Amino acid sequence: MRRSSRKLRAGVIGTGMGRYHMEGFATHPNSELLAVCDLNVPEAQAFADKYGAKHVFRDYRKMIAMEELDIVAVATPNYLHPKMTIAALKAGKDVLCEKPIAIRLADAEAMVRAAKRRGKRLMINVGMRFDPVHEELRQRVGRGELGKVYYARSHWIRRKGIPFADFPPTGEMARGEWFVKKRQAGGGALIDIGVHLFDLAWWLIGSPRPTSVLASMYSELLPDRLAKVGVRGDVDDLATALVKCATGQTIFLEVSWDAHQLPHLGYELFGTKAGAAWQDWEHKATLYQDTKAGKPTQKVIRPAGKTPSAYWHFVDSCLDRRRKMNASGEELLQVARVLDAIERSQKTGKAISLQGSGRPSAGGCG
Repeated sequence: MRRSSRKLRAGVIGTGMGRYHMEGFATHPNSELLAVCDLNVPEAQAFADKYGAKHVFRDYRKMIAMEELDIVAVATPNYLHPKMTIAALKAGKDVLCEKPIAIRLADAEAMVRAAKRRGKRLMINVGMRFDPVHEELRQRVGRGELGKVYYARSHWIRRKGIPFADFPPTGEMARGEWFVKKRQAGGGALIDIGVHLFDLAWWLIGSPRPTSVLASMYSELLPDRLAKVGVRGDVDDLATALVKCATGQTIFLEVSWDAHQLPHLGYELFGTKAGAAWQDWEHKATLYQDTKAGKPTQKVIRPAGKTPSAYWHFVDSCLDRRRKMNASGEELLQVARVLDAIERSQKTGKAISLQGSGRPSAGGCG
């Protein structure tokens, strides 16, 4: 049922990436920011003042116990995602959780089960999906303009982009050494930026069921670079993977926090009728085709319209339960299975089979 009689009331746990959730909820015409929670109470209060939230908490359990709260954003260190998300779902709240969904596959599965059991929405904030240029290209792929898209390549290589070594610990990321501790973060470049780049390519080509993964991971530059700033880390600084899907489609992923290479960000889609490419946060993509005479040609693709942010889409999806929610917990569970397989492939040196992993249902959670 559509709920239009009042605004949804939101609570945000975490003031790092959570500041963007706050802004999203505070600016949506049908939601309001009611509560902010963080161990750093003065900072939480500052954001509450900025966005008009009436309540500030240090203990997330007290916040989610508020009966008047409708939706909760979990924007905390990765290892806390399952505990906080499941608690909020059990308290009857719809949840928008930061990526990755979890650092252990079993926890990701438990989060999805909890959402189903409670009949609540669970969405994961893979925000790159909500860029209008990617939505435009996905629609073109869906309409068959590229023909059969059989191969996708997705990459983000930073020249200098290691947390603490290159980014200050005072912004929205690298707020605490957990960010480079595998036990708490789950990984480095793979979990930080690889989630986005794999998910984006996979989503663009239709979210086919992954069947096998062959991967390598490295931590060659990170230890010495972190040591120079007095931080110890044990996560990867480069990850690469070849993911094959039940449809015969293949995705190649390559991400790095630091490399002696030209930095680049983007993806390429290879189709039987056309190919497409996007790079460097541009608000356009390029479509490569042949003319009727068989000569190569290309044209720029620009978004036909605007796309709501992930935060606005989440609010809209909670207001209208009939709406198909993008980036549902079930969808991102498939991504979690791939990330888990990448880790296992690295440990064993072999390809990992994902046969029988299942496919997300059309409606997602809730």
